Amino acid sequence: MTLLPVFLGLVVALVALRGLLAHPLLPLWVRTAVFWAVPPGVVTWLVIMTADDAFLFPETAPCPREPMSKGVLGDGEVWGVSTPFPPRAYCLWEDGTVYDLAPGAEFLFWVFFALTVVPLAAGLWHALRDPRTLLR
Repeated sequence: MTLLPVFLGLVVALVALRGLLAHPLLPLWVRTAVFWAVPPGVVTWLVIMTADDAFLFPETAPCPREPMSKGVLGDGEVWGVSTPFPPRAYCLWEDGTVYDLAPGAEFLFWVFFALTVVPLAAGLWHALRDPRTLLR
């Protein structure tokens, strides 16, 4: 990954944040929603990414290393899989059976993601529509 897309993403996020804070019509709680929605969103993302991790307590791993009884959940070997975006953690058996590990945390992540992206999109729209308000 090159640094150019990361830099452009940071610049767009900074312009969106400045536009959000300078928006005259939005109430204060909408303007500050980004600041209180990002930390729990990061925590839920971390919970999802570590849901399949059996490092600390291998005997109580969410994805058992020994095959289960035939037909109970899945047959054969099992692997814990995490995808960073969209965040998802699941157990994948050899026969293709999938068992989601953190569906509640995934829902919370998308709630916090929406609470972050929607106000920032409004701020970016305001910054692009009236860039002079960012100079104050």
